[in-house]
Amino acid sequence: MINPVRIGTLWAFKNVIFNRFLCLSSAKFTMLFIRKSIVIEQVCNYDEKLHLTLYKRKLDDVLMSPKHNPSQLSIFPEISGDLSAPSIATIPEFDKALGNLIKMSDLGAFIQINIQGVEKIFSLNLHELNIPIDFLKNNIPPAPITVHLFPQNTRNELKKLTYEVKAFFNRSNSFKTSFGFFLFRNHFPSWKTYLHERQEALNQYLSDTLSKGVYGQFFLDHFQQGYDYLKDAADETAPWVFRDKLLLKDIQEVRNNLIETQATLSTLLATDLDFPFQVLAMKTTHIPMVLHQYQSQIHVHSIFKTIHLEYLTDIDVNTIEDVRKLTDKL
Repeated sequence: MINPVRIGTLWAFKNVIFNRFLCLSSAKFTMLFIRKSIVIEQVCNYDEKLHLTLYKRKLDDVLMSPKHNPSQLSIFPEISGDLSAPSIATIPEFDKALGNLIKMSDLGAFIQINIQGVEKIFSLNLHELNIPIDFLKNNIPPAPITVHLFPQNTRNELKKLTYEVKAFFNRSNSFKTSFGFFLFRNHFPSWKTYLHERQEALNQYLSDTLSKGVYGQFFLDHFQQGYDYLKDAADETAPWVFRDKLLLKDIQEVRNNLIETQATLSTLLATDLDFPFQVLAMKTTHIPMVLHQYQSQIHVHSIFKTIHLEYLTDIDVNTIEDVRKLTDKL
């Protein structure tokens, strides 16, 4: 038997103690069976996380909440109190579905690509702010705007780099699904290496093109766009005083003050002389002002997905083509 991979925290059952179990494991996932009933575990293999989710609801909800749906099967009927309800462990389809799931894992895995933190934007809509109408020109708020951190050419280059992540997948190592790809198992190591290389290439591009103050200037430029939007919308009757020059240290100082006072957009006073600056400082709090902090927020994730057992009860999974036909039906 192959030694199980590092195991995460077992989902606990309140006030229930089981003292007999059988552990079945493979290189990619571990399942624990208690009297032929499944307990779901979260399994972690170094940088990759495989969530084996056989049911979409938490087990507490299944066990503790009385449900009388005849189309649903109970995992532990003796615990739920409905002894007349059939148990999933007693039906032959359960064993077949489980066998198919194991064979499918030997063939490969469903993978979804998730790239986070690259795009940074903020929006401004004066209808969201408590601004007296006579503070605005013609007593009419201007149309809302959306402001990007980077100019169009930089955004295009970043998109190219993120698209290259999916360039790994081809007919020889995977097939496309409606939610990602099914990656063949013998290509797992090369995928892990490729993913690391793409992350490094993305970070290298950012360091080469946005260091030496370039990133900071981009931040000030996009902050200025929002600041000018409020300046152009302001009427002469508005009490606001607009700063001649924007500095990162001033933005950080106002950010810190807003955090300390637990301020929100709704609590900002439109009569404050520095109201426009405060609005922009708050609207951009999710966007780092320095490059290394921005880079730390970028993550290229490879999420392993599984399939509900009900789709595996009336089929036979033995080959890649069987998995392909299954996904076509979903």
